[in-house]
Amino acid sequence: MAQVNIIRHKPITIFSNPTEVIYRDDQNNVVRLIEPSGNVGTQYPNDIGSEWFGTIENLNAALQVCGVNWSDVYKTDVLWTTPSGDRDECDRFKDDFNAVYGAMIDKVTGGPLRSNRMARFTHPEGFPDPVSLFEVQIKAASGANVQIGGGKIDYGYWVDHQPSGASVMHKKGDELITTLGPDVAKETEFVFDEMYAKGFAEQGIDFKSQTVFMEILVAVDDAPDKTWERINTVRKAFEDYFGDNRPAGLIYPVSRIPNLDGVVEPQPRVVSGDVEIIRSGELEDGFSTWNAIKYGGVTEVMVSAVGGDDASAMLGTIDGRVKEAGGNGLKEDGIFNNAYVITQETSAASREWIKTFNESFTAYYDGWSPAGRTAQFMGGIQQPQYNSGISNRAIFAG
Repeated sequence: MAQVNIIRHKPITIFSNPTEVIYRDDQNNVVRLIEPSGNVGTQYPNDIGSEWFGTIENLNAALQVCGVNWSDVYKTDVLWTTPSGDRDECDRFKDDFNAVYGAMIDKVTGGPLRSNRMARFTHPEGFPDPVSLFEVQIKAASGANVQIGGGKIDYGYWVDHQPSGASVMHKKGDELITTLGPDVAKETEFVFDEMYAKGFAEQGIDFKSQTVFMEILVAVDDAPDKTWERINTVRKAFEDYFGDNRPAGLIYPVSRIPNLDGVVEPQPRVVSGDVEIIRSGELEDGFSTWNAIKYGGVTEVMVSAVGGDDASAMLGTIDGRVKEAGGNGLKEDGIFNNAYVITQETSAASREWIKTFNESFTAYYDGWSPAGRTAQFMGGIQQPQYNSGISNRAIFAG
């Protein structure tokens, strides 16, 4: 009989860092899933190399608490504070970060990182720590039968596909294509078909029916007045593409994606093998309210970003959705929360708003060790009327 144990290391009122899941499935495989909260390196000087060094150091400490190392990391999310609205300045920032990214991982950790990566310029307001140039979130997995590489986590009898985010950037002969023009619906469909579906089909995987979660970034800084027009166009293309097999997920504006000429960058989670997909049957903001996957007597639930003004109320909604999927609830089964805090008219107002958000968030978990968390300032989440949002992953035996 499957067993799941969740250990929330070093909990504070707002998050635990890291969160560790140790489960034994019905086939007696023992697996560790480790997820440090979002980390920054602001204990060092405020430049890219120093902060990246500090971030690696902080993340490394979280991995060591759980007895794993960087070779067990399968996913890396890099969230850059937008340096300015100037495209060239963003390009310089991206190049400077990429120049130290791999080299410093090699130097600090003693070996290369095997994970995929997704990066984006989030917003000029950045993160709860106002001097952070970026925040990084990683996920790791280990076990006797676990193999990591190429955007896949192979558990022996099922495979978790978590490829890097993709845009329209591709080669056509010797020409590098970075944009398809102003049609964002066409851009979205191209990425789904050409950058994901065809590759999955070659592996015998149906991208449309086996995608369980989707995060969609929509770049808006080149045309801020078109922010929600673009988002709604991309959302409609997503809805039409996946139809009744709607993944859980979220869509939100970012300043820019790494392909500075592109607008859309989705990142899917796809599963294959001996794994069952369960969808809630209800849609909200274009996504399934939740999707669950079952493998070896273990259930994992992915709850789409819930939007609103009150963090406690949003967490309560997520709690109900975890229970709908068969779990005990958010507090008992939750392993990670992603918080999206919408910027206000001024930086000072935004900083006051995140304090209010965090007070409500903390109140929900009063007397309990919270899940891991990352938080970021955004220009929006799901719908224009939402002032914040939270998405969640939970896991339990059953």
